[in-house]
Amino acid sequence: MRPLSATEAISPAIEHTKALLRPFSFGLWLKLGFVALFAEMGGQFIAPPFGNVSHSGSQTSGIGAIAGGITPLLVGILIAAAIVGLIIGFGLLYLGSRLQLVLMDLVATRTTFVGPAWDRTASRTWRWIGGKVVFFLIVFAGVAVLAAVPIFYFVRAMQAANGQPGAAFVGSFLLFFIVFFLLILLIILALWVLRDFVLPFILFEDASFGDALRRASALIRNEPGAVLFYLFMKLVLSMAVGIAAELCIFAAALIAAIPTGLVGFLLWTALHHSDPMGTVIMYIGFALLTVLFVAALIVAIVCLAGAALIFYQAYALYFIGGRIPQVGVLLQPAPPPFYPPMPAPPLVPA
Repeated sequence: MRPLSATEAISPAIEHTKALLRPFSFGLWLKLGFVALFAEMGGQFIAPPFGNVSHSGSQTSGIGAIAGGITPLLVGILIAAAIVGLIIGFGLLYLGSRLQLVLMDLVATRTTFVGPAWDRTASRTWRWIGGKVVFFLIVFAGVAVLAAVPIFYFVRAMQAANGQPGAAFVGSFLLFFIVFFLLILLIILALWVLRDFVLPFILFEDASFGDALRRASALIRNEPGAVLFYLFMKLVLSMAVGIAAELCIFAAALIAAIPTGLVGFLLWTALHHSDPMGTVIMYIGFALLTVLFVAALIVAIVCLAGAALIFYQAYALYFIGGRIPQVGVLLQPAPPPFYPPMPAPPLVPA
């Protein structure tokens, strides 16, 4: 498979996605949609939030007031909540990371059987999770260092403003906003580089995380312009596909709202002046209609978002496929060898 540019990879990725999702089946779309969504939502480095504890009911301030508001029961609740948060966070990290491997395997091999892909990719799981956690701890540390200066100036400007924002406050706020936006963009790009350029070496070549990172870095150094243009195109496609998906979800919600709203209106017309039993039936009907509407909306979100995420995965594979031979062979298998037909034996006269 020859290396494709960022624009050349779009068309085969669309065709690949269409072929993977055909023939249309709600079961197939839901299954692959849930795999893609959990891979996207749970595949990042998740850390539980930790907040500050204050005692708002006390009229005193300072360390004494904070210490006075902390009881052994509250400390136990906070520790239990932190432990539960860690378990849930790392459980989602494990599940999402496994499904990232599964989704890439499914799309590359054009299969829809999740169980076999789950087994095939099991040996790569912990090196992918461990490498990803270390990588993002380094990224977050770098982001914290870069964000420290604008945050410091913003806090100083807030203290100096005394409720009357001036030019210094506006300037520091704009600096803080721009740096914050750029740092979020940097984290997104780091996610894409890690998943689109490092993970294929781990999955398809059974490389260690360090070796995969070095090979991905060499690939980026060899073609920096092509990689940057790919990341730019992926950002553009993400916005375009996201807008299209939101419009489709809105249309699906409108379609689901018409019959449920009509049935609800008929229930209200027939029963809102009836006896208490009729009123109870009416509200039970409203509850069931709400459940049906929410279920239809969830199905639409899972199906549409799953299809979009599968396209993103196919797009990444087609861009990288010409640069990693094992991926290119899966996406464009070599045609079977052609053997010319054997000449017929000469006829022997009787």
